[in-house]
Parts: sequence; C-alpha cells; structure tokens
Amino acid sequence: PTMPGPQPIKTMFAVAGDDTDSSTETRVQEFNEKDSSSTLSVDIPDQKDVNPLQRNKTMIQKNIEAKEMVAKFTANRNRFDAESAGGGILSQLLKLSMIKGGHHSRSGQPTPNPREFLKSNHSLPASNRSSFADDGLSAAALEEQMLITANIADLLLKQDYLQVLSKAMVTFGSPAHRLEYNMSLASNALDIESSFAFLPGVAFISFGDADTHTSDTHILKIDRGYNMDKLERTYEISRQVIYGEMHVEVAYELLEDMMEEPPTYAWWVQILNFAMCSFLICPLAFNGNWIDALISGALGLVVGCLNLLSTKIFNYSNVFEITASIICSFVATALHSHANFNSVMLSGVTLLLPGLSLTTSVIELGSKNLISGVVRLVFALASAFMLGFGLNIGSTVWKAWDKHITPPVDHQIDPLWDFLLLPLLAINYCVYLNASWRQWPPILALCIIGFVVSYFTSSHLGVEVSAAISAFVIAFVGNVYTRITHRFGFAAVLSATMLLVPGSMGVKGFLALFSNG
Repeated sequence: PTMPGPQPIKTMFAVAGDDTDSSTETRVQEFNEKDSSSTLSVDIPDQKDVNPLQRNKTMIQKNIEAKEMVAKFTANRNRFDAESAGGGILSQLLKLSMIKGGHHSRSGQPTPNPREFLKSNHSLPASNRSSFADDGLSAAALEEQMLITANIADLLLKQDYLQVLSKAMVTFGSPAHRLEYNMSLASNALDIESSFAFLPGVAFISFGDADTHTSDTHILKIDRGYNMDKLERTYEISRQVIYGEMHVEVAYELLEDMMEEPPTYAWWVQILNFAMCSFLICPLAFNGNWIDALISGALGLVVGCLNLLSTKIFNYSNVFEITASIICSFVATALHSHANFNSVMLSGVTLLLPGLSLTTSVIELGSKNLISGVVRLVFALASAFMLGFGLNIGSTVWKAWDKHITPPVDHQIDPLWDFLLLPLLAINYCVYLNASWRQWPPILALCIIGFVVSYFTSSHLGVEVSAAISAFVIAFVGNVYTRITHRFGFAAVLSATMLLVPGSMGVKGFLALFSNG
C-alpha cells in the first residue's frame, strides 16, 4: 500500500526580539488581533533543518503607521479642523477628495458663510464671485471644503514667503554659514516642515508633508550680491514674522517690493567708487605714492566701466575679470618709468581681488559647511588664477615691445597719511556694499578700530598674528555693538574685514608663478 507523504506543518510568523518597550509589544499584539492579514501562514515541509521565520517588529510598526495614514483620510469621524490642521498641500487635497454628501454639521456650531470666512482670512483675498460650487454637497461638506481651501492658500503663502526670504538673503549678501540656521528659525515659526541647503549660485528648498510622507522640492538659481541696506531690512522683516509682530502676507509683499527696488546708488556712483577705491588702496595696502595712486584711480575708472558693461552684456561677463586685468597690467607696465607698475596693476583691480571670497570659504569650512566652503574656495582660487594670468599677459605683451624695463621700486608716502585715507576708503566700501547712510557710522568706527589694531601690532608681532588679533577685535566689537544696540552689525564687520584681507596674496602668488615659469 502507498504510504502517505509527510503532512505539511503550518508555521506562524512570530514576532521576535525582547529589546523593545512594552508599548510597542502592546501595539503589535493589538495589530495581530485586529488584522488577520498581519499574521501570515505558509506550508513548510516537515524538515528539521528549517527554522521558523520571524517577522521584524519594524515592518509591523510600519504597517500600523500605514493603517493610521489610510484611516486619517477615509474615516468620516476624522473631520478636518482648520484650527489644528497639519500636513502639507497634498494631504489637504486628499481630505478634500474624501468629501461626500451627507456630512453632518458640528453640533452647536452654525455653518459659516464661505464669503464671510474668506473676508476674515488674510490668506485669501475677498472676491465678488464665490469660488465654491455646492455640486450637491451638504452644508457640512461645503464648510469642510471652504476650510480646506483656506488652509491650502495659507500653506502656499507661507511656502512662497520662505522661498522669497531665501532668495532675498542670498541676493543681498547674508553670511553663508548662517543661512540655513536663519531659514530654519523662520520655517519653525510658521510651523512649516522644511529643509534648506545652500550652495554658491543655487538653493535647495524642500517642503515635507508628514501625513502623506511626501516632499515638494524647489531649486532656486540665485546670484549672490551685496546690499547691506536691504539685507538689514530683510532680517528685520524675518524677525518680526518669527515673533508674531508681522503677518506673513504683509512680509511677503514687502520682500517682493524690495526685490524690485532699484539699486541703492546710481550706476555712475558705482563707477566713480571703483576709481576712488583704487586711488585710496594704492598707498594704504600696496606701498604706492601719489603718482601711483592717480594712475590706479584712472585704471579703476576703466574697470568700473567694464563692470557696468558686464552687467549689460551676458557674453562679456564671462571674460570680464581677465580682460580688466590685462588692460590694467598693460597700462601699468607701459608707465613703468613713472610709477611702480606692480602696485598700480593690483590697485586697479582691487575690487576684483578674491580676498572676501577666500575669507568666506574659510569661515564656511570652519562652521562645518563643507560642500559650500569647498565650492567657494575653489571658485576664489580660480578667480585668483584668472586675475594672475591676465596680469601676466598684459605685462608680458609690453615687455616684448620694450626690453628695457627697470624693476619696480617702492616710494611709500608718510604712514601718517593712512589715518586720513582710511575713513575715505571705508566710505567707498560703504558704497560698494550698498550700505545706507544710517549704517555708515558703525562701519567707519569698526574699520578704524581694526586698522589701528593692525597698524600697532604688525610691527611687533608679525603680519599673521596681527591679522588674527585684528580679526578677533573686529568680531568682538561687532558682536558687542549688536548686543547693545540690537542693530544689524554684519555690515560693519564685513567692511572692516575687507580692509584686512584685500585679496592680493593669492593673486601675487599666481603672478609670481607665471612670471617665473
């Protein structure tokens, strides 16, 4: 007779692990009791080597979360409440799609008129024509549709505000190592789940939706600039929104208007500022005399005109730095018999030197913003490379024509002139950074303090130690000023830092490399 085969053993998938808390054990047990699908059974042959499979608790927990998520949008008892609505736009749209006829109004609460609700809600402007069509909906369903629509409009307004705020901060020159922190404060104050990442030239903004486990990511292309007046106003708007002193709609409109405002100073003022900066920086930083300063000022005027041209012609903006450096070095070398051409050529391109970019990149690397810091550092080194290459080309072209060029000799003016020229240079930096008149006094004061510390410590402690001490004093005084006056102190710190690091070190290194090679 045929012997019957081994009967299959029905093995249940058990929950393993004793390292979890009792609350998880209870939820898993309730889940297994209420949902039979959570307990799987399969037929396994009768083999001694086969161990029973065990189901991970993490998977069961995720199943519980999935059930709660589905119930949130399908159960009629979980009605929408505008006062405590959470999640993102997608979750609100899903709630809106679940509206069916036959909903009952809240007990004891009359159904408000949609037009009256919209007039009282700042996020949605009033309209003469109602955008709600009943489509056979009950009064409760119409009320829920009205509240969900208002909440979606409020979410859209807050998200647009955060995007405009990010763009304004980058465009106006906010410190790169503080951008993500400031934007996190703004989003937390608005109860918006978001994350921010800033790189040179681009910003990534992601808005999350905890109810649907989705996110909406925006990529913004932003060109960095410097406008200390608008930056201070932007910070003040953000502060008032964070502390509830200004409504989001008002802040959004103010930022939009600010982005459309013309520059703080006219174009011809910026061109003259290039000339004055080159004239003043020559004796202050590059050991030039008055003749060197005059020639540098003339070259700075040419560079200012080329800078304006680069903003009007896109194709020329890609070669602006190298053409400006070629012109300055060619003219400076041609006038070698009358001036120190090394001082003149560096002074002519002083506002193009990457000293501030190098300093910013080091600050970002020190604050653990590695990607942004490395990108900015490479860009600063590339800018120094292009400037050094352009200066070498212009000088080499003239040297090929004139073989009798004497080495440059320093004819430094009396150092006491520095204390008179320094405030004038600080004013030029105010114009370059688009600082308002009320920001000038702290900028001038901090520039003078930093220069005085550097002047008296450099002769005793060396250049490196002197620069470190001066930078510490500038940062300390700037923070004290901010704490006492509750005013924006970044403009003053930035201007004083630009005096300490004019950016010639990297350019001189590349210039020497090309000249010797």
